Amino acid sequence: MIQLVGGTLLFGSHRGQLVSQGLLTFGALLAGGFLAGMIGPVGGSTWNGVIVAVGFIVVAELAGAIGPVGPLGSAGLDTLGLVIDDVLVLSGGTIGGLSAGLVRRGSAG
Repeated sequence: MIQLVGGTLLFGSHRGQLVSQGLLTFGALLAGGFLAGMIGPVGGSTWNGVIVAVGFIVVAELAGAIGPVGPLGSAGLDTLGLVIDDVLVLSGGTIGGLSAGLVRRGSAG
């Protein structure tokens, strides 16, 4: 839902589909990792963000096994595309969890 609305509002139909999809995925996972880090225990906020990212990867690959999702369909299933997708996803979730941990530790002290 975030990707659909964000893609329409921010990028329209004149921007590259690959760039807009990647930025929106990163932003959604950054928000998801941050939220998971804020809800979970303070000591595990980074791991909560990583778990959100891994869950996203698993669901995306299961959906891709059924059929291609969108115009990209798991970056064409080439190895480099899969690695870049996974690094993007894991970075978003991890940075979100790290930032939540920093916010929570800063407000506790």
